[in-house]
Amino acid sequence: MKKVKRGLAVLLVLCTQWATAQGLADVMRYSRQDPLGSARSMGMGGAMTGLGADLGAIWSNPAGLGLYRSSDIAISVGVGAGGASTEYLGNSEVSAAPHVIVGQLGVALTMPMAHPDFKRATFAVGYSPIKDLHQRATWSGESDGNSITEQFALQAQGTSFDSLWYYHPFDAELAWYTYMIDTLGGSTDQYAAAYSSDVVQQELRRDRSGRMGETTIAFGTNYREQLHIGIALGLVSTEMDQVDVYKESKVMGPSNLEELTLNDRLEVSGSGGYWSFGLILQPKSSPVRLGWSYRSGTILSVDDSYQVDATATFSGEGTYEAASPSSFVQYRIRTPRRHQLGLSWTMGKVAVLSVDYGRSDYSAAEFTSNDFYSDDVAAIQQGIDNTLRMEQLFRAGLEFRIDDAWRMRFGGGWRSAAADPLKNSFGDVDGSLLEDGDDALHWAFGGEYRDDSWYLGATYRHASTTDARRLYGLGPEVASGRAGLGMLMLSIGARY
Repeated sequence: MKKVKRGLAVLLVLCTQWATAQGLADVMRYSRQDPLGSARSMGMGGAMTGLGADLGAIWSNPAGLGLYRSSDIAISVGVGAGGASTEYLGNSEVSAAPHVIVGQLGVALTMPMAHPDFKRATFAVGYSPIKDLHQRATWSGESDGNSITEQFALQAQGTSFDSLWYYHPFDAELAWYTYMIDTLGGSTDQYAAAYSSDVVQQELRRDRSGRMGETTIAFGTNYREQLHIGIALGLVSTEMDQVDVYKESKVMGPSNLEELTLNDRLEVSGSGGYWSFGLILQPKSSPVRLGWSYRSGTILSVDDSYQVDATATFSGEGTYEAASPSSFVQYRIRTPRRHQLGLSWTMGKVAVLSVDYGRSDYSAAEFTSNDFYSDDVAAIQQGIDNTLRMEQLFRAGLEFRIDDAWRMRFGGGWRSAAADPLKNSFGDVDGSLLEDGDDALHWAFGGEYRDDSWYLGATYRHASTTDARRLYGLGPEVASGRAGLGMLMLSIGARY
């Protein structure tokens, strides 16, 4: 009995670590953004802080609106594929799901001002996706002697079978009702796993759709054509539907359990607001512009709905099914602030070079909720303080002007890791990572035709980051790989 109690103590610590990791994943998902603007801003690698005169400035630096000399209206639409290249227990998988992306929509209205130093002002309204959440990923491999049913059995130990609905409604109770675990003879609170010494094929498939986007009102002007000033107010919205299907099927072994399936369904929606301010300095007759922008953290209120159903098929016995209650919780995340510096250099009518540097301290994010136990909220916040860290961001882009009408662009960027690798209950690095928490790369190229009144452009962009995760909470093996998003964005607009 002492051995069982010790195992339960370790499990409780591990489950706390797991729950904290889920909270950290939520914070990282909505805090770390990857904006998708116009074909021009994407083609320049997103390095727009010191450039301006583009609707992408609404997001990157509202001071760029002060560089407009005419009004602008544009729409961007693209096709993307979010997927992953994974490896688990020696088996490799590549998967992706194509989808349509509504890119940036916006209008900038430029008008004269009756002031000798402030000659023009530009008001802009726009929508821009700031993170595409679409993904299809599959992890699979053959495991010898390790099964999720063992996790369920350990989780249930010491809890009477008629109380599992209260303590473990999304996992061990479902396993009990579908006979993935069963009580030992003569006991009501000791359990055995259906798979214990069996070789099983494990598979996790994720299908996710959704996005984060912002609708922004911005204003920009300039002082004596040298100092450009801008401010923006925005509403952020997010929607995500995610289904994780986890399966185990027997390859060989004594169990009469042939296959089990767990379907985790997560639906998320949220909204919030932010403000930003920026400056661009261009000394008279200088080809160089220096930019700076500040973006406040977003206070994002999130509604989270979660439900799990389970099935288990036994040889000669049939299939058992069970479903958890639907869980609905609300929480609030305050994302970190961001500072960006930018420099652009116009090389006559031949080329434009733009570079950006940015930084965000993700450990400054905050998580609050009245629907969680105070200890859980404190554990998640402690995880934020101890795991998340300062991100540094570098972007660069180069635009070649082939003639008066045609332009070619090349760009890319790198983000440092925003989170340390996860640790187990003993403080040791366990090999897994927060989703989108590691360093990330992106690159892009594109072209555009532009005349005096309209323009049409196209850009291909690819972004990727390292992924390392467990297929289930306390799984002993870590799946590795890279998650990525490739897209082709088309923009059409008019200036008048």
